Amino acid sequence: MPRTTLLDFFEDFATSDDVFVVHDDSYRVRQVTYRQLAGAARAFAARLSAAGVGAGDNVIVWSENRIEWIVVFWGCLLARAVVVPVDYRTSEDLLHRIARVVRAKAILVGDEVKAPATEVTVWQMRDVALMPPTSSRTPHPSSPTPSDLSLAEIIFTSGATADPKGVTITHRNILANVIPIEREIAKYLKYARPFHPIRFLNLLPLSHMFGQSMATFVPPMLRGTVVFSHGYSPTEVLHQIHSRRISVLVCVPKVLDVLRAHVERVLPITAEPDVLAGRHFLWRWWRYRAAHRLFGWKFWCIVCGAAPLEADLEAFWRKLGFLVVQGYGLTETAPIVTLNHPFRASRGTVGTPIGGVEVKIAPDGEILVRGENVTSGYYHADGTPAADTAGAFEGGWFHTGDIGELDSAGRLVIKGRKKEMIVTPQGLNVFPEDVERALLAQPGVKEAGVVGLRVGGEERIHAVLVPQPGADVDAIVRGANAALEDHQRVWSTSIWPGPSLPRTEGTQKLKRRELQRWAAGETSNAPARAAGTSVEDVVARFASGRELRPETTMDELGLSSLDRVEMMMALEDAFQVTLDEQALESAKTIADLKTLVQQPEAEGSTPQVAGPRPQAPGPPPQAPGPRSQAPGRKPSGDLKFPYWNRWPGAWLLRRVSLPTWILPLARLFLKLRVEGLDRLPAAGPVIFAANHQSHMDTPTILIALPSRWRYRVATAMSREFFRAHFNRPSAGFKSWLTNSLNYFGACMFFNAFPLSQG
Repeated sequence: MPRTTLLDFFEDFATSDDVFVVHDDSYRVRQVTYRQLAGAARAFAARLSAAGVGAGDNVIVWSENRIEWIVVFWGCLLARAVVVPVDYRTSEDLLHRIARVVRAKAILVGDEVKAPATEVTVWQMRDVALMPPTSSRTPHPSSPTPSDLSLAEIIFTSGATADPKGVTITHRNILANVIPIEREIAKYLKYARPFHPIRFLNLLPLSHMFGQSMATFVPPMLRGTVVFSHGYSPTEVLHQIHSRRISVLVCVPKVLDVLRAHVERVLPITAEPDVLAGRHFLWRWWRYRAAHRLFGWKFWCIVCGAAPLEADLEAFWRKLGFLVVQGYGLTETAPIVTLNHPFRASRGTVGTPIGGVEVKIAPDGEILVRGENVTSGYYHADGTPAADTAGAFEGGWFHTGDIGELDSAGRLVIKGRKKEMIVTPQGLNVFPEDVERALLAQPGVKEAGVVGLRVGGEERIHAVLVPQPGADVDAIVRGANAALEDHQRVWSTSIWPGPSLPRTEGTQKLKRRELQRWAAGETSNAPARAAGTSVEDVVARFASGRELRPETTMDELGLSSLDRVEMMMALEDAFQVTLDEQALESAKTIADLKTLVQQPEAEGSTPQVAGPRPQAPGPPPQAPGPRSQAPGRKPSGDLKFPYWNRWPGAWLLRRVSLPTWILPLARLFLKLRVEGLDRLPAAGPVIFAANHQSHMDTPTILIALPSRWRYRVATAMSREFFRAHFNRPSAGFKSWLTNSLNYFGACMFFNAFPLSQG
């Protein structure tokens, strides 16, 4: 049907019973169909209306990626409200400032942030119920029909110390991206049917326009499935891709860099030079078949965006036989300007402009964009244009601030940036002025200039300081980083040799290019620290020029979450240990890191036990219980979790046996009174713990639970009780046999798993 607003797009997929979103938060796995999500969105729209939130009102979404995020997004559009996405890693202080600017009527918060203290209505994402399917296709009657120029979103791109800068995105802006891509995909839908469903593992935040597009708009064009997971470690990413039969990975270049290091370590052949240049891709599939086995045979494509992709990183993944698709865009272009065609991708370029978008190169090399996808300007509460809107638009063209050129085929090649904004390896924007304000607020700083410094192919935040005599530079950086957002923190510093930083005549603006060239020359000429075997030596690779002491905190290092994953891999390599990503997050200082490295087993051996998981009837794709080992993942200690008892056949046998003979037999030995069932929550995760130990505890608890819980419980059993099964050489045959039968019976009929008591 014709697209005039995003609601037309919504109504087209709202009746599909295909799985839309799968969310694995490391405790449980939930999934929802297109029809279920549409019903939940309509219910949330009615809830907004009942709370007095309607057309033109602004609703902030401050949450990690999850099913409810997409429910809230469509619910707001159905209620004609404006969505204001905020990265869940954003500080509460910045959230309050954004809320004041947009005069928010409500704030939705996820589980990974703390509900802010505010007079604005705050709702928890977990309380947004996934409603049953509904056949209603009628928008809420109290809300006027939106036009294509109606505001859909306000996305803030600035940092914590400047006035928040919000980009206004209308229905027309987003549709200008959706419609051309949808038309192109329609040409290939008949070829995609044998591979249905196409699953996307999306590692970009939904608060980022590109991540939002690749989760909310592109998958429905294919009736595909979007998977959200928790964690960026390469073992976790591989686990999700392999176990969930992912077809497409959506990520930033930094994830690919971390993943490349892991693959080269696990499969040394992938680190060898490319000897198949120019050969058919089938030769690559055969030579690197171990890599395809590692990822799973359904995985074939990487969509990379939000930050520049280095040529050698793109070449590595292409060498292995994977398709790499990248594009170019900005928040102001909603977000796509150019895109490489998946089946005609050109190496080293970001593709051609999508339909309806014009690109030209200014005389000074700046990329200029024109089209209906381009924002009309930046948000201002009283409706007047923001002060910086006029400077970004001249003659009907949006000035991107990036430098590029068009090749003979009309494909765009990115050369660099004209404007001073820094783009981190995670694809987040950093304005130098924000970081400079934080530095200048510290005692002992006369002047500060911040530039982006290329280190190992990635842009890092570098501060050039003119300190007062005797000032502690480490303390200055530590204090500034404490006031900055995670992605804004200073990564390295240098001391300017003169009494003041170079500035222009008259306007006294910092000569950043001069600072950048000087800092890059100084860094490249500095002697490199030799990599040693101490924790400090490993950490020093990721904290350039910083003095490391036992009390130095992780926050002082200015590392992003992906930097920490890289550091974790380096520590594993240096000390031949296995570290857990969550345990690493709990390490606050260098001293904590040393303890973690010295006692990895104690930190990482506790298995993850999934509680009840609300799912559709029938055998779940991954039944409740401990997570099976990911390909390439090292087991913690000597624990080996059973996986066969989560097969559909085992699930069916357990589902039939429990109500027909196992639990009725147990009832003969029980006199049971059950109280408090009304206090059970609507969903898990939940731990049910008996206050004593008995073989009858498990059947007793299962009998007491309602059926909606009973068949979704995983039972922890003492590993020591099955010592003969796990230690056959030291046990006699008879002891081993009877103990093993007990073990397999418990695993089969009670969905049990072994848990060490030591």
